[in-house]
Amino acid sequence: MDWISVIALGLALVCLAGAAWFSHQAKKQSELGQKKIQSLEVLTKNLLQSHRLVERQLEELHEANVSFVQELERQSEQVEQVFLRTSQIQSQDADSKLYTRAVKLVELGADLDEVMRECELPKAEAELLLSLRNKMKGQAS
Repeated sequence: MDWISVIALGLALVCLAGAAWFSHQAKKQSELGQKKIQSLEVLTKNLLQSHRLVERQLEELHEANVSFVQELERQSEQVEQVFLRTSQIQSQDADSKLYTRAVKLVELGADLDEVMRECELPKAEAELLLSLRNKMKGQAS
């Protein structure tokens, strides 16, 4: 064997060793990349599950909000109807001025005797007004 063949054989061995080393490094990098991809897939799956959960919660909140708004609108309409009816009754009833005055006295904190005296109301009616005021105060707090 001549020296060129030996050199060529040596170079071939070095190239073969280099190729094997590069192949090994590429395989390690590929495995590392696969592990990273798997981790990212798990993370993505968890994020999607969290997103779906939050989306459902938002839908539930939206539905509750819609129901709440509808209930508020219904109650607002009822209050308006009661207010209108009260206004109608007050304008139709000649005695309503006494009752209106009695309600104002009760709201200002008048006692039973004062309401009866000032508005010429029977004791039962004056007691009823005071009782209603106390109930409304209890609901307000």
